[in-house]
Amino acid sequence: MSVEDKDVVMVPKGYHPVDAPHGYELYYLNVMAGPERRWVFNNDPAHDWIMKILKEKDLIDSDNL
Repeated sequence: MSVEDKDVVMVPKGYHPVDAPHGYELYYLNVMAGPERRWVFNNDPAHDWIMKILKEKDLIDSDNL
């Protein structure tokens, strides 16, 4: 599937969309395995300001990050 500028995509149940803004490269690897399946990820430190704003505005549940 290729998505271009101004395209709209419907994502079937169970799939996880991912995107990158223009000018950014993206590598996405999604693996969940083992007896306890949980998300473990790291944000780019250059973009920590985004998470800070979302937490300040209560737009994300910071206990689950």
